[in-house]
Formats: sequence, C-alpha cells, structure tokens
Amino acid sequence: MLRGDKQTPDIEEIIVGPLPNPTKHRPNPNRKQSIPFIYRPVTGPEHVGSIEMATVKVDQVLGTMFEEVYDGKLFNCNNKCLMIRYITPVSSVQSGEKRRKTWYWLSQSAEYFILHPLDFSVLVDLDGPKYTIEQVWFNGKLYKTLTDVLDYYKANKGSILKVKFPDVNRDLFSTMNQRGTPPISPPLRNPVQVSPDGKRYNVKDRHVEYMSWQFDFGMSPIRGPQLFDLRFKNERIAYELSLQELSVFYAGYKPMQALANYLDGVGLIGIQAKGLVPGVDCPTDATYFSSTFQVESDGPFSFENAFCLFEYNMGMPLRRHHSYSFAYGRFYEGMESTVLILRTIAVIINYDYVIDFMFYPNGAMQVKVVSTGYVLGTFYTDNESKYSFKLHENFAANIHQHLFNFKVDLDIQGTANRFATANIETEDIPNKFSKDSSARLIQHKFSTSLKTTEKDAAYKFDFETPKYLLVYKEDVKSRKTYQKSKSYRILNNGMSKLILPEGKGNEPSISWARNQLAITKYKDLEPTSSSLYSILDAEDPIVHFQNFIDDNEPIVDEDLVAWVTMGIHHIPHTEDLPVTPTPGMELSFYLLPYNYFDEDPAISSLNAVRIEPKDNTKLKTSININRYGVKQSMQCIPEKNKYDEEIRENPSLIIDTEGGTFL
Repeated sequence: MLRGDKQTPDIEEIIVGPLPNPTKHRPNPNRKQSIPFIYRPVTGPEHVGSIEMATVKVDQVLGTMFEEVYDGKLFNCNNKCLMIRYITPVSSVQSGEKRRKTWYWLSQSAEYFILHPLDFSVLVDLDGPKYTIEQVWFNGKLYKTLTDVLDYYKANKGSILKVKFPDVNRDLFSTMNQRGTPPISPPLRNPVQVSPDGKRYNVKDRHVEYMSWQFDFGMSPIRGPQLFDLRFKNERIAYELSLQELSVFYAGYKPMQALANYLDGVGLIGIQAKGLVPGVDCPTDATYFSSTFQVESDGPFSFENAFCLFEYNMGMPLRRHHSYSFAYGRFYEGMESTVLILRTIAVIINYDYVIDFMFYPNGAMQVKVVSTGYVLGTFYTDNESKYSFKLHENFAANIHQHLFNFKVDLDIQGTANRFATANIETEDIPNKFSKDSSARLIQHKFSTSLKTTEKDAAYKFDFETPKYLLVYKEDVKSRKTYQKSKSYRILNNGMSKLILPEGKGNEPSISWARNQLAITKYKDLEPTSSSLYSILDAEDPIVHFQNFIDDNEPIVDEDLVAWVTMGIHHIPHTEDLPVTPTPGMELSFYLLPYNYFDEDPAISSLNAVRIEPKDNTKLKTSININRYGVKQSMQCIPEKNKYDEEIRENPSLIIDTEGGTFL
C-alpha cells in the first residue's frame, strides 16, 4: 500500500487471507515496519502521466528544432514520429537526492524504437505535486532547461549534426523482417519431434509427474517462475526452486546509459511472461498454461501461453559405450537423452529471457537461461567508443552485464543438511615406482572441507582452487553403498564475476551477485534475495542479501538454502542486429545426484538398446539386439499447428489490443 495520505508518507506491505475470501490482515513480518516512500515503484498512471507531461513540454519549446535536427515531430507527425518512451530510473545514490527521478529517452518511432535512439533525453522528477523536467541532455551536453537547449541550438545550428528520419520499410536494419538471399529456396520445413505413443507426462492443475519426477509450479508476478516440492522417486530433492531477480547494469557516456542499472523485478517479471508461440518458442504439441494476476486492476486478469511443458529428445546419448574389439568384450549399450522441459520467456521491454527447468531420467536437473531480443541502443558519438563499437549509422549498443539469481531450497533426505566442498589439489610425493630414487610423483588428490558457517560457505570461483560443491545428509541409514552420505552437487556453468566495487553506486542492491553461490540457513524472514524496491533502494536496501551471510549462522545439520548466481558480460556486435541470437548466450546450472543412488537410476529404463554377440567365444557370430520391448516402427504425422487460426480469431493472444498498457 502506497500511503501517500500519511503525514510522513511511506509504503506498507499487508498480508491478507485466507484466500479466496480474505477475512484477516496483518503487516508483512518480512519487511521493515516502514518502507521509505521514495522507494515506491513507478505505477502505470505515473508512467503514462510523466511521459505525457514530458512530451508536451518538450514539444512546446523544441518542436521546431526537432523537425530541423531529427526530421520528425512528437505530434501530428504522419510517418515521421518521434517518441519519448524508454526510461532510466535514477536511485538516490546516483542523484544525491532523496527523490525519485527518471531519464526519458527520445527515439524515432520505427521498428524497433530501441535501435533508433537520438542524442536527447530529459530528467523528470516524479515527486512533488507536479512532474517537472529538471535537466536536459542534448548533443553531448547537459542543460538546466529546455530553453537553454533552444538557445544553444539557435547559436550553433550549423555545427549540430542533422539526423534524417529512416526510410521505414521491411528492409530497414532494425526490423525483424526476412531479407537477404535465403540459404534454401523454396523453403523446406524444419525437422520436428513427435511422441509416437502419446505424451509421457501427466499434469493435474499445476502438478506435474514425469517418469520418476514430480513437482508443482506457478508464476510470481514479481519474481517469475517458481517450482515447489521437487521429488525424484518420491524423495524430495528441493522444496523450492525459483527465479529471484534479473539485473542488467549498463555503462556509457550519456546519463541514459551510465545510470542504467536495471533490476527487473520492479517491472514484474512474471507479468512479462506471456504469448509463447507454438512451433517457435516451444514445440507445437507442448502443453501450454496461462498465468493469472491482480496488479493495478479491479480484478484478476490472465495471460495465455505463459508456460509450456514438453518432452524433448536431446539428440545425444544420456549414456553409451561401444566395445568393438574382440579382446574387450564386443558389445554396445546406449540410451537416448530425453528431458522434460518447463519453459517460460520473460520479455523485459527489449530483452527476451528464455528460462528452462529441465528434468533428466537419472535424477539430474538443469536450470537454463538464454538471452535474446534487442540490444539497448544509444546515439553513437566518439565519447561512446570505450563503451561500444559503432554498429550502424549513428548507432551503438553499450557494454552491459546480465545477472540472474535463483533460490534453491534443497532438502536432501530431510531438512538437516550440510554443505561441503571437495577441494581438488595436487600432491608431490616420492615416486616409488621409478628406478630413480630421487624421482617425484605429482598427481591430483582431493580433500573434503565441511563449511560450518554462512560466511565460510559464501563461494567465489577461483581457477587456482577447483572444487565440487556438495549439499548432503550425513550418515544416511540403510544404505547399500560404501558411502554413508547422500549428496547433490551444485554445478554452475554460468558464472560471471561482478567486478563493480562492493558498496558503491547501486551495487548494494545486487549484493547477491558478489558470490556465484551462497549457502544460508533457512529463515522465514529471508524468503527472497531481492525486492520490488531494489532498483531504487541501494542507499539502504529493503532486502540486503549480504546480511543473510553476515549474520554468520551455523549451517551444520540445518535447513539450507542455496542462492545461485549466473551472468554474462555482453559487448554488442554487428551480428546482434537486428536481434541478439541465442548461440553463446546460454547459461545454466545443474543439480546432480552425487553418491545419492547406489548406481545410475536411469539404468532401469527400458528406453535403451544393447547389442552383443550371440556367442562371445567365437570371432564370427551373429548378434542379439535388445530394445527391451520398445517399438521401432513408426508412421507419425505431427499434429497440425492451429496457432495461426487461433491468433487470427483472437489477436490479443499475441499483441496488445486494449491500448495504453506497458505490461
């Protein structure tokens, strides 16, 4: 609740329940009693109102100048429209004032406007009785007022670069229309997968069962996808697996890029996930799910195709071995790698984030994030050369870092767990196998290090000290194997070092990114690593993740939560035009069984093949082929993709048909 009615305005968070017919309410115990009013997110009406104010004020003073410099207009523009739309929120740490401020960018209205930025923006103060323009950026300089800009322009008309409005057509560099010589013409259809015996997973409401896996899933409006009660062979592996935050920190010469430190929870990640297109975003025969919210509205609203669920053949073996030689036994055994994928794609204005949760038949799980979409552009000048390459006429896209944080509440054989590292080292010992008495043998070894406190468990990757990261249950009873402990290994293949200095600028709002993995004791008061206010609250974060570590709780035989951070630095290049392709942008981490089972649990699968001699004592012999009863003949015609007909009948499935929304 945004309590602007109070003498000292603040933000209150209230829990109401029970749903669906609440009768009680109480303050949210996970929050400070009073959240500063300046940390409140920009609401829809504020966003629309401030843009309208800025557009009108700018046009009144600089409308004629825009026609001369940018070959376009803000109003009555026909096919040469300019627009003030994209924003860079400014925290109090950046502005030096306890006020909410935002830079609004000027762009040419062409597909896609992000790739048509101009060297003009205004800083709008959102607090106070009226929205006001505080500063103006134009032609590489800051000005106090719009009138100052106009005076400068009149005195320097001849030296100011004039920018022609683009010829808007299907071949324009910024559009995603097909152009160029196709590699195959006429086109041939892409390969598709089929399920010859029907779907091998079951769904009831939001509960999924697949092979030995089962889990529940949902969509948080703020944080996005959430999975709960993940079980393999009916044993809980994790209580919760959920996205916590997406952040992108930019750099640049202009304030619009230099101050662009986005934390996307403020934009409601879950609400931005919708409209998955069958046959491109997911297989045609996937199962699709909607999501329902109530945000700045009188009642609930739903978005179709927010999730898709499908089984996928990875096109490679899960396991295999071929022993060709007579001396080595002559056999082949292999099993295709198939996974169940729960997917959603969150679109945060220009960037599209493909988020996959993947379930393997051997008890392993993979979480994958792939970035695509439009790079965030800026008007190129020589001052941008250390932040960006020049990618097109007057266009650049600056260096930035994507960071993703996930919560993994592991419960290995219950909630009393430990965290240890298996440290990979070398040893230098006498070589007793050599005839040279002075010879040394240098080889690998490992030692296990139990982490006893939260500070001890904060992990930063170091090439000099490789290690395995293990969460386990100590001394599991009734085990057949030689190991007493059942473990799951966390393998982060998407690490990116945060090189910003700690405690400076907006870095405190993403203190979760200081470590590639943190292990903390579960607390009801530490449910999330970020908050709705993080984009503005760096001066005093409402959720300061570093505090989760600094209280240094003991973590031996406790209910543990792993916080996994992935990321990637991106220096855009010409092949990112018009849109960043997915190859090279993939990040993932795994949850891998480690001494958890007596053997690979997928060895029980019948979806395998074994080939061996009928008589292995004879060199020349016929062979046995064992496919364990799985049919090989198949004559399947994939189901027709009816999506085109569906969106022709209901365009709102894929485009905004209501108007006035930024969701």
